Amino acid sequence: MNELLKEIREKDNRLIVGIETGNVPGRIGAAVVDVSGKGDETLLDVYSFKSHSLPRELVATIEALGRSGDFDSEELAGINFLLLHHINTLFLDLFDDIEIDPENVDLIGLKCLEIGGRSFPENPSVLSEMTGLVVASHFSIGPESGDGPEIDVKEPILRKMVGEMIDRMGLEKDEGEAVAVALLANEAVWHRSTGPGTGAEKTKGAGKERTGKRAGKPLLIGGEIAGLYAEFFFPF
Repeated sequence: MNELLKEIREKDNRLIVGIETGNVPGRIGAAVVDVSGKGDETLLDVYSFKSHSLPRELVATIEALGRSGDFDSEELAGINFLLLHHINTLFLDLFDDIEIDPENVDLIGLKCLEIGGRSFPENPSVLSEMTGLVVASHFSIGPESGDGPEIDVKEPILRKMVGEMIDRMGLEKDEGEAVAVALLANEAVWHRSTGPGTGAEKTKGAGKERTGKRAGKPLLIGGEIAGLYAEFFFPF
């Protein structure tokens, strides 16, 4: 597993799909992003973005879960199954209009839906098996040294990152969210110390104009530089 992550990390360019499940109520969004570098040296191209509306019945069920949280295991399994189905469909639809094969994707970044004290999909490894790709999810920050507790990347941190990306890159909110998740996955592969704040500038690379993202000031935990981490799920 570590060797596979090493191969991804050592590539000059990584093709990453970022999937966001909770930015707009009732919709999920995903972006295909070509990424090179890390931290404040990151450069990216957004190749494709799409979003799907979830069925009304599923949205109503999710909203009910958020209000009460009193669902039995069969109902929770149903939510999980349907959400995974729609995420996988969205993933495949991303490639309809671009000349890229899904098999060429190096990594999927997945921001799970947090509702009713639960996270959906419950097990991102299922998405890894469905797509045959490595999935990075359950993002957290912690001391880069590895000493000390890790803290889940919750909405406020992601909102800050996305807000700055939208302002500097001219992205729509839902597109920016999906791109941000792809960047979270890229940074987690490196286990680098990168703050959640981002900037962007236009630079020249690979013979064409590319959008550069800068990581901003490093995040500190207890006076120590923080690293961005994720749980990685493999299709085998």
